Order: sequence, then C-alpha cells, then structure tokens
Amino acid sequence: MKIKDIIKKQTTIIAIAVILITIAVIGVSYAIFFDVSRNTQDQVITAGYLRVTISATTVNLSDPMTTSDGLTSEPITYTPSNTASDLPATYYLYIYGVSGNTVDLSYVKVSTNGTSASVLTSLPTITEGTTTYYQIDTGTIASGQTGTSKSLRLWLDEDLVPDEIAGENLKLNLYIVGEVDE
Repeated sequence: MKIKDIIKKQTTIIAIAVILITIAVIGVSYAIFFDVSRNTQDQVITAGYLRVTISATTVNLSDPMTTSDGLTSEPITYTPSNTASDLPATYYLYIYGVSGNTVDLSYVKVSTNGTSASVLTSLPTITEGTTTYYQIDTGTIASGQTGTSKSLRLWLDEDLVPDEIAGENLKLNLYIVGEVDE
C-alpha cells in the first residue's frame, strides 16, 4: 500500500470517530438536563433548570358541564420554578390529543385562572408533523424563583349531549416547553 492510501484511511477513521463521539456527547448532555418523573399523583418535569410540578394528573370527565360548573370543578394544580438557574426562564404549557382520542376537541373547555374559560381549539397553537398543540399557559420566571401555583380545569361543554360521548375516549397530554432567556 502506498503511504497516501494509508493516510486517507486513517483520516477517514478519525473523522468518523470524532463524529460519533460528538453525537454521543450531545445525546448524553441532553439526557442529563431532561427528566420526567411519573407516579400516580404528582409529576415533576425538569428541562435544564426549569421545573414544573403538576399535581392530580388524572381528570375524570364524565358528563358535559356548564361553564360555571366547570370553573368550580376540581383543578389540576401546577407550579413552575426556576430555582437552580442564574437566568430567567420562559415556559409554555400545551395540551394535545393523542392516539385513541375520539371526542371532538372543540367541545373541550379549559381555564387556568378559575374565572374565565376558553374553548381548547380557540387557543394559540403550534403544529409539529400531524399533531396540533394548544397553548394553555405561558409565563416567565426570574432566576432562583418559584412561580405562583396555578389551577388548570378541563371539562366538556354543555352543548355536547351525553349520549354523543357514550363509549367515546378523550385522551389528552400535557406538553411543556422551557426556554432560557439570555
């Protein structure tokens, strides 16, 4: 073999090794800064230093409700915090329908303040692929601070006849995005 061929092969092997090591380092560093803890009552979602604690993650939506009944229904509480960072963080909370959802999302009402309600599909959205995410809340938390606890209420609109949802499934997930403000 010629020396030039040997050098080309070694250079190629070194380049591939550097690329693989870079990919591994990026993957490990992301995994270190992202964690979701699951249990039956509370969830804590951490992305970097932004942490959102969610309590009572199960909501039972059995019958459609009036808006006044929905605003006084049992809430899901959540508390965003930014206690381990030197930078302010902005968070966005989204709800989206998952596979197996058979209820029209235009009948889902939501409230994060307990005084006013919105139809889920009337909220600001982002779309990734075929999934539409409905923004239910956003806020900015100063570095080293904990935000105020908030209450999320979900219910089915009273315009939906109970017979229309018999045997149907409403499956929603919460999607949280955190950004550090530099």
